[in-house]
Amino acid sequence: MDKLLAFLIFLVILYGVYNAQNKDKKKIPETVETCVSCKIETEKLHLLEKELQILETPHYVKQYIVDVIDHGSYTLGFPGGVMEGGYAEHEDVDKIACYVLALSGKQCEKPYPKDAQMFYTSICGGCHGDDGKGLAGGNYPDLTQKKLLGLQRREQALKVKIKRLEKEEEHQHRH
Repeated sequence: MDKLLAFLIFLVILYGVYNAQNKDKKKIPETVETCVSCKIETEKLHLLEKELQILETPHYVKQYIVDVIDHGSYTLGFPGGVMEGGYAEHEDVDKIACYVLALSGKQCEKPYPKDAQMFYTSICGGCHGDDGKGLAGGNYPDLTQKKLLGLQRREQALKVKIKRLEKEEEHQHRH
């Protein structure tokens, strides 16, 4: 009987050791997967935070204006009067963007050329006004604002995404 009891205890210990080893092996892939996904989310969070920091820099604002002139404002969700892209020749877009940047109180690295105002007035002035203050009751945004409407919306979207990622990251660290 003592030998049987000793053998059963041995089997229970052996089973416990086996389970402990296999549980550790099963946890490694989950841990690796969690770490990889956590790292990706952390990198996304850092990129979004970085974009939020540079959102009001002249370079970022100019690139935003260039993108809207080249590709349109459909993705911004503006009410009525949505601008299509391609109103200006691509070689003139930088000039117009620098002029618009100046309307909002910022400057390009190089001053805009003298013909930039003429390009703006002839291509953009019909909707945004020659002074850039917008027309049609807000359907065409005021380009003289310190922060352009599309950039205000981008800032809000970034803050929401950052908050969501921070909550997810916090949740992962708790578990």
